[in-house]
Amino acid sequence: MPWNAKKVASYNEKEILRFPTGLSAIKSVVLDATDVGSWPAPTDGSRFLVPAGTILKLSATNTDKYIRHSGAVAGSVKGVLAKSIDMVGNASEAMEPAPMFFHECVFATEAIVDFTLYASQLVADLKTCLFQ
Repeated sequence: MPWNAKKVASYNEKEILRFPTGLSAIKSVVLDATDVGSWPAPTDGSRFLVPAGTILKLSATNTDKYIRHSGAVAGSVKGVLAKSIDMVGNASEAMEPAPMFFHECVFATEAIVDFTLYASQLVADLKTCLFQ
């Protein structure tokens, strides 16, 4: 690398709320880094980004941690990831704290990951939220 130069990773954060409501109900959760099938993670164990707007549910193996929602079990959606999280790898040491919106929010549907796949389940499970 040239002298006095550096490379940094950057990404643009997206706003997942349509209006600034629901900010009083942000839950602090922990993302389960060990659930390899849940995240778009590289197989070599390197770092990866979980995008803001990812739909979250509780992990079946680590029942106090959250993973990406990918099923149709009624009542399993717990909230939506509020900001992008940089995960270091797929190990228990890489579990990351994260903010999650879950109550009285007005979500921007275009910012929610896989909204078209899980729209009906989001509406059913997050009863106090609106999707516009």
